[in-house]
Amino acid sequence: MRVSVMILVVLVSMTLPSWAQTPPGEASKPDSASTKTDAARSKTPDGGVEILSDTQGVDFKPWIQRWRQETEKTWRPLIPKEVNPPTLKAGMVAIRLKVLPNGRIMDKSMVLEGRSGDTALDKAAWFALTGSNYPPLPREFHGPYLEMRAYFLYNMEPGH
Repeated sequence: MRVSVMILVVLVSMTLPSWAQTPPGEASKPDSASTKTDAARSKTPDGGVEILSDTQGVDFKPWIQRWRQETEKTWRPLIPKEVNPPTLKAGMVAIRLKVLPNGRIMDKSMVLEGRSGDTALDKAAWFALTGSNYPPLPREFHGPYLEMRAYFLYNMEPGH
């Protein structure tokens, strides 16, 4: 089975499922983290996450590795059977979220930005994030939250 959490910058347009709808105007409200230029964004070298907020010079690589392990542990049992042979359902999901210093996801901060075209795949990714128990952010980081985008690939290679 080829299922992985990887960085990919492809967003698919589709009507947002009712379980992941954001109140009107919420997703389009700019904030300091989401209005940064692409050059100011930090991407982790090991894939899975794009950090959107200012890292304040803190090395997030060890935290991202733990975050990724926790997400994959929660995600694997949620992956629909249709992802396996013979069906091999494929898709990519992108979810933006804010993580508080204690490691919890900020209430109402999750936005489904890239949909796979299949509600079951989207839900598996969504609930992998909401069902995970993340470690606190590094002590050296003094921001109110870390904004990031997580990518979930089902039977896809990065860049396709």
